[in-house]
Amino acid sequence: MPDPVRERGARIGENALMNLPTQLTEIPGADGLFLWAPEGTGLWGYANCLWVISGPEAAVIDTPYDGPLTRAMIAAAQPRLGNRTVGTVVNTHANGDHTFGNYLFPGADIIATRAAREHLHHEPTPQEMHALVNQSAADSPLGRYLREHFGVFDFASARLVAPTSTFSGRHTFAVGETEVELIEVGPAHHVGDLVARIGDVVCAGDVFFHGDHPPHWAGPLQNVINACDLILDLNPRVIIPGHGRPTDQAGLEEHLVYLRTAQREIRLRFEAGMTAEKAMDDLVQRDFYPHLGLPERLMIVIAVEYSHLGGASSSPTVLELAGQAAAWSYR
Repeated sequence: MPDPVRERGARIGENALMNLPTQLTEIPGADGLFLWAPEGTGLWGYANCLWVISGPEAAVIDTPYDGPLTRAMIAAAQPRLGNRTVGTVVNTHANGDHTFGNYLFPGADIIATRAAREHLHHEPTPQEMHALVNQSAADSPLGRYLREHFGVFDFASARLVAPTSTFSGRHTFAVGETEVELIEVGPAHHVGDLVARIGDVVCAGDVFFHGDHPPHWAGPLQNVINACDLILDLNPRVIIPGHGRPTDQAGLEEHLVYLRTAQREIRLRFEAGMTAEKAMDDLVQRDFYPHLGLPERLMIVIAVEYSHLGGASSSPTVLELAGQAAAWSYR
């Protein structure tokens, strides 16, 4: 039988995911941990989701961006899941590509940080994302960018389901015989970030992107650096980024070099009086990590870092930041 998600992706074009996982991948040396990891870089919205299956219980850390993707993930998990139901869903932060699939786990306890729950009203809902993608002016930079990069997602199929349990600091729960420790590290990538430690495996959420420039919406960069340092302090054997391939400590240390370099270079340009746009142009002209995908995301990081360096009381909104990235991309 044809796979409707694959066919839908093939019709829509460039941002379609060519290799949607049809089964979970076992984390080597980690009993009961399985990854649903969409392949590819240079794409928005395809997050890694970690499954924890132990005894009669199951949990999932993060859910996909829309209904078809979430159903595809559940189908991929079914051979491992058997007759179990998912009793716990963890959201590493409030961005939709980690939360919009929550509604397909009815009855599950949905855990997030208290800060993430309180920030939800600042995030676009699935219906608002649908409207932004389909009703923004097609000839505007943001409208063009949204259609190109987000038009593949079926936001109309999703609905927002808020966390049912929240915490601050640290929280531990069990999935069968497996202990899961959640550690709050935000604001960093987002207002309410957390990382999850299961034995010697750490699910980093979006404080770590592997293979693309990251878009950090909250910052400052020092907080993202601190979050990555905390992950290294946990001495993990395997680190699962929010997006991109799993890696080890060396992979995260390499990313920390990127973050510290970005922090230093952005500060130098801020202190030299460059605008955020000029700083972006200058960094790209100097080949700032040209092998990473989606360079326009650096515009987001610069704009957020500039707001912190300038002492602004709040960072720009998600839509303001996305508009700046889109404008740079099409300029």
